[in-house]
Amino acid sequence: MIHDPRLHPSRVPGVRAVDLRHVTDRVRGDLAVVEFAEILPFQPRRCFWTYAIPDLQTRGRHAHRLCSQFLVCAHGRCRLHLDDGRQHEEWVLDRPDFGVLVPPMVWAEEHGHSPDSVLLVLASHPYDPDDYIRDYAEFLRHLDPAPTLPT
Repeated sequence: MIHDPRLHPSRVPGVRAVDLRHVTDRVRGDLAVVEFAEILPFQPRRCFWTYAIPDLQTRGRHAHRLCSQFLVCAHGRCRLHLDDGRQHEEWVLDRPDFGVLVPPMVWAEEHGHSPDSVLLVLASHPYDPDDYIRDYAEFLRHLDPAPTLPT
């Protein structure tokens, strides 16, 4: 059976959560597809994945100035916390046919990894350390107009 993509609403502007096009086949196995032009507002220029994350560790903890990323937990499970300085939300990434687009200037943290998690990331730009904002207070200063720190 073929399942078409479906968007989920997001409280954080620019974030796009999507059930990917996928095929369920009890005989041959399932298949999930990212049609770049249909799902992504960019042509991926980098792909990486995180795995073997130690218990209670958090990945991410940064925002990008220019880079967009699309995250899919290809195996296992993790939680994705997103924050644009005003709105916060958390997504559970626990299946390979669901992904979340994180646009520039959205703070992202990945936590709660299962021991077998493999988080796949498609990025709009090659790695550039100057594109990262790794301090949350600095991130808030870059927003216009500047929001207040959460209480």
